[in-house]
Amino acid sequence: MRHLIVSAHPNKKSFNHAVVETYAMELRERKHRVGCRDLYATNFNPVMSARDLAVIGHGKASKDIRDEQAAIRRADVLTFIAPLWWSGFPAMLKGYLDRVFCAGFAYVIKQGQYLPGLSGKKGVIITTSAASKEELERGGTLRALRTIYDEGLMEFTGMELVKHLYLSSIEPGISRVEGEERLAIVRRFVRRTF
Repeated sequence: MRHLIVSAHPNKKSFNHAVVETYAMELRERKHRVGCRDLYATNFNPVMSARDLAVIGHGKASKDIRDEQAAIRRADVLTFIAPLWWSGFPAMLKGYLDRVFCAGFAYVIKQGQYLPGLSGKKGVIITTSAASKEELERGGTLRALRTIYDEGLMEFTGMELVKHLYLSSIEPGISRVEGEERLAIVRRFVRRTF
């Protein structure tokens, strides 16, 4: 299978980057082809301009958007790896979705109907959070994430959600042992799923 990992964390030494490396390595060990898009490292522009908004639905997207869409088209599985900031994805990843997952690509509009544009693809979301899973559940954040990303992103675009994996209690200064426990969850997920 061909996998595309889209990650969004500005710190190369972050736990998120360790998750990306672990996930990609496990996939490669299983002979999958893996591409990675680190949105910060590539300096992706997350800002939707007035020009973008005016032309993307007409198949005239800018080169950076067309390049991202081509990478997604080539992938069988699309994985997003990002931290949970203010109950959602970082602005970098949200801007990526706004610009890249546009009409005519991620969905099409025909006779007033919204039809998925990415059917046949699988999707994985890995979210890291300093809060515990219990705190996220109690505060309604997990329910909101499921609505926005599992349903609003995956279902709406026609991608089959394989898993939304939550790696919680990832606080600054997490111990090596605790970090390895979370990375073991990632390894087990890849082994069982792919």
